[in-house]
Amino acid sequence: MEYSIFQDSVFQNFVAEAPIATVAQMIMRRLIEPEAVNQIFDDNAELQYERTQMFSTITSVMASVILGQNPSVYAAHKKHAEKLGASCTALYNKLQRIEPATSRGLVQHSYHRAVEIQKTLGGVERNDVAGYQTRILDGNHLGKTEHRIKETRDLVAGPLPGKSLAVLDPRFKAICDFVPIEDGYAQELSGLDQIIETLAAKQLWIADRNFCTLKFVYAIAAKSGCFVIRQHGKLKGTIKGKEKKIGKTETGVVYENQLILPEYEGEQMTVRRVVIQLNTPTRDGDTEMVILTNLPIEDADAVRVAELYRDRWKVETAFLHMTLHLNCEINALCYPAASLFCFAVSIVSFNALSVIKSIVARVHSREASESLSHFYLCDEIARDSRGLLIALPEPRWDEVTRMPLQKYCDELIRIAGSMKIKRYRKSVRGPKKPPPKKKGNKRTVHVSTQRLLEKRKES
Repeated sequence: MEYSIFQDSVFQNFVAEAPIATVAQMIMRRLIEPEAVNQIFDDNAELQYERTQMFSTITSVMASVILGQNPSVYAAHKKHAEKLGASCTALYNKLQRIEPATSRGLVQHSYHRAVEIQKTLGGVERNDVAGYQTRILDGNHLGKTEHRIKETRDLVAGPLPGKSLAVLDPRFKAICDFVPIEDGYAQELSGLDQIIETLAAKQLWIADRNFCTLKFVYAIAAKSGCFVIRQHGKLKGTIKGKEKKIGKTETGVVYENQLILPEYEGEQMTVRRVVIQLNTPTRDGDTEMVILTNLPIEDADAVRVAELYRDRWKVETAFLHMTLHLNCEINALCYPAASLFCFAVSIVSFNALSVIKSIVARVHSREASESLSHFYLCDEIARDSRGLLIALPEPRWDEVTRMPLQKYCDELIRIAGSMKIKRYRKSVRGPKKPPPKKKGNKRTVHVSTQRLLEKRKES
């Protein structure tokens, strides 16, 4: 069967000049396919209902803001008013009532679709530890919003719209789970029970000390999973044996012994205690780092455990990319539900970027994929997607969501083959040099640049 959009000369022009924007459009169509997204709403919404504004349409409009195709929610509404079929006030009212479970379901759906595409493309990386599915858990605090809500207008303090927990699957470089927490003052641990419900056998959980609780580590072990978690100061135990030097990493010298954890719900566990004597103290002034793990030593020695813990920064890097290159925190969206939904759509967009990098790895090389700059990828998507959707309107893209997955992936591979990777590479700079000592005095507030340049020529 021939698909007309791929034969269109206009489509081919965009493939040649803006391949990233074209591929991103194809991927987002698959990740937020209307019928599936509306089903997510039906399955998770308990209080909200749909009338004229379909959840899939709202998600699509928000994605256009996140990816920079529209500068604001208001501008997006003006552009898509007919498609939304409701006023801007109605759109804001809808956003501020989206339930956390719906936002979470959207992220989980996008992950499953992204993994499905990457597996069909082939060339997926192996697990960090053979036989285990790695999961990296971390929390994220949303920045303060504007004082638009009546109760905040006379406050000096910045209103916090909430926080979230996110779980990264490093094998596919995609976020697989998202737990929204609407209370900006709540502890991250308040969302941990929802993570515990998803635990499965042969998972390897990597997390910071905030999540080092008896409940979490015993729950992982009960599901035949493993963990690599930094020990929290409040989690005590009985040290067993002397520290034995195992080796070195880039960050310091590694030692190991054991720790008998306190009893929890009638169970008691002895875990490996990996100690890293740091070459350089942390920002908090710590000179050593203690990591607890129940990984069998034949699967990972102490040095490997220390290296695995460093992978925790991959999820921090994901948050950084979303903050710098995606419009993930719209401070005009003041209600917690709206802000968290905005962040959920940002995660969907991040997962789409992960698929793009997977395509590049499949067609070009893993090194080429790792060299891609999220800034240049997002810049092309924001700049060229508007023209792409004008030249090829919405109905033309319907066949992209309906076509067989293998055929769809074949087209992605074909388009990626024409990408000029050099256009999207990171600009890697060398080490920073110390700034020179300043010359002058308080009375000299400015200088003539031209005279300085002339003096340079004379010398």
